[in-house]
Amino acid sequence: MKLFLLFSFILCTVIPSFGSSDVNYQTIKPKLERYTSIDDWENPNNWTPNVVPNKNSFISVKERFFIIDFNTRSYQISVGNIDVPAKCEMNITSRGSILINNDLFINNNAVLSIGGKLTAQKITINANHGEFILEETGTIDAHEIFIKIDDYDADLRGQISTTYFDLGFTSKKGSLLLGENVYIDVQSKLTVRNKFKDNIVGDLKKIAAYECEGNELFCLGIKSNRLRLPTIVDFFDIEVDGTTAYVYWETQREKDCARFIIEKSENGIDYTPIGELQASMNSREVTPYDLKDNNFNTEIENYYRLRTIQNDNEEFVWVRHLPAGKNDKEEFGVAQLDPNPTNFKLTLQLEHDNPKSLDIKLHHTQNESIWDIKPNIEGKKAIFDVHHYPAGAYILKVKDNNQLIYSGNVIIYATNSKGNLKNSQAIIVEEE
Repeated sequence: MKLFLLFSFILCTVIPSFGSSDVNYQTIKPKLERYTSIDDWENPNNWTPNVVPNKNSFISVKERFFIIDFNTRSYQISVGNIDVPAKCEMNITSRGSILINNDLFINNNAVLSIGGKLTAQKITINANHGEFILEETGTIDAHEIFIKIDDYDADLRGQISTTYFDLGFTSKKGSLLLGENVYIDVQSKLTVRNKFKDNIVGDLKKIAAYECEGNELFCLGIKSNRLRLPTIVDFFDIEVDGTTAYVYWETQREKDCARFIIEKSENGIDYTPIGELQASMNSREVTPYDLKDNNFNTEIENYYRLRTIQNDNEEFVWVRHLPAGKNDKEEFGVAQLDPNPTNFKLTLQLEHDNPKSLDIKLHHTQNESIWDIKPNIEGKKAIFDVHHYPAGAYILKVKDNNQLIYSGNVIIYATNSKGNLKNSQAIIVEEE
């Protein structure tokens, strides 16, 4: 652990190494101070050299402001890295938004001001003799954030969502100012090095983390994140007996679950409800459900869709396809999801002619732009290696020809990994 803290401190005090060694980043410098439209951004004459930045570009701000005053994300624009050296300022206005695929580095005597939306893989702020301002309208969405506070005030009034947060104070002069509407949500680990009791101004309950390490008083003062375990449908199957189909499903647990709706279709697009059952609402035990369809016709294609409706109207679906003439001998779609919750691997058992054609993604319920995870396809299995992802709630979605055939909750718990400490996740405690 001491090695990890030392490594984190070094990251906050030295010039970073951007990106991986196998990617060729081209350094580009902005000529304009303010980019207010897609026309400004895509004009090669507004950059040095005359090249429009792309997802692998290294933008180095030199001797000027770099102001993002429009939503680059709406044009699917992203950049590789941004470096803001001394005496320079990066400003994202309330109209601005940008995605940085790798690193943002704010050097000593530089300024970062955010009134819009900043999304990055890693943010390092070394603003000695500089400024860091997050307006009430500003949001930061990142995987890792390293902040070194020396002799300046980090003025935070907006929203921060990050997986790992490393916060270090090296002087009595610097302060972390927590505004009335600020909220900092750390999905995994918060590391704090603070030996000066007066460095914090504001309510520490504005900070929430699953795990906190470092200054004991600081860690006792923040809010402890608790994961609300959601409804998990564990099994969905169809059994056929002549002209009757028996629809059966089980929930592993239910949380604020209102009802289940079973629908039927001949083409997998147009569905008609054939039954509805009330849910148990809240249950920690396996709960079975079944519904009888007395109008099963083996000569046609049969699609059955299970809709799980929550009290807040959030909805999850699971589709099973019985081909014509096969009865229940073949059921295409997602057959099983196991294990769930998980802390290492998540495996989808697929019954499909071409599993590689399925669109399968696992989304973190927060930081979705960062955590958009795809599995490896091995035969009839889709396997997610999740041990290095932060503990928390995820949504799994499976589409077949743009039709949603599965969506549901996935929970990733802590891992006991003995390798890279960044692969160790926070222990989740259930909140009822």
